[in-house]
Amino acid sequence: MTSLIRSHLARLWKSPVFLLALAAMVPMGLGLSGSAAGDIQNGAGPAAWGQPLCGPGLLMGVVLAAVFSLFFGAEHAGGAMRNKLIAGHGRVSVYLAALAASLLAALTLYLVCLLAGAPRLGWMLQNAPAPDAKTLALSLGGTALLLTAYCALCVTLCMLVQRRAALAVVLILLMAALLFASIQVQDAYETATAGGMQMMIDEAGQKQWVFHEPGQAGALVTFLYDALPGCQAYRYMELDASPRMPAYSAALAVLSTAVGLILFKRKDIR
Repeated sequence: MTSLIRSHLARLWKSPVFLLALAAMVPMGLGLSGSAAGDIQNGAGPAAWGQPLCGPGLLMGVVLAAVFSLFFGAEHAGGAMRNKLIAGHGRVSVYLAALAASLLAALTLYLVCLLAGAPRLGWMLQNAPAPDAKTLALSLGGTALLLTAYCALCVTLCMLVQRRAALAVVLILLMAALLFASIQVQDAYETATAGGMQMMIDEAGQKQWVFHEPGQAGALVTFLYDALPGCQAYRYMELDASPRMPAYSAALAVLSTAVGLILFKRKDIR
């Protein structure tokens, strides 16, 4: 399996789409660190640190979908997948090698984004209090597990969908749908739990301000608020993580990999 991973990595460094993604991480890192610096100048607290350190996870799903669909999709289209099986590599080794290579690629993209924003971190440390170490560690670890879950989802589809054009469309639409669903769930959660004044219009058409006590979201909304990748990415960026969130990412990665392996073993590779 080691030779398969090395082969993937060698091809990745020659892949124009991966190099383009690496280049795109630089302005993303600069933008996130610049936004955090602006928030600090406006009086933001330790939570501002979440933007440059955990913010890449918010859009990484779409980036990985584009990179992996074109990269791994070429293996089916060019017959490389079939040739690996003919050469004696087991299907489990082929699948896990793709997963390992994709995770290394995702972590490389994440690291480049962090390094791009690193020059501002010293200024931030001088002008904003450092976040709590446990909170920061939970958010950073959760972001890494979120990337793992993204990779597991992408590789599952990359190993099962043989048509490269269809694979790209399916993966990008999946990530876009997850992001859209996360926005809706976050809005529903914040609406349910928010308190304060709210303007109401009575039967006579008169405007009235009514005070609402903070409420509690339903069980389903709370679960989705913790489990959906987009909600997780935003909360990591705000340093507002709960211990359940990394566990959900790990469970998604394990489940999608298990299902993918089962289906890949039965798939007819042509």
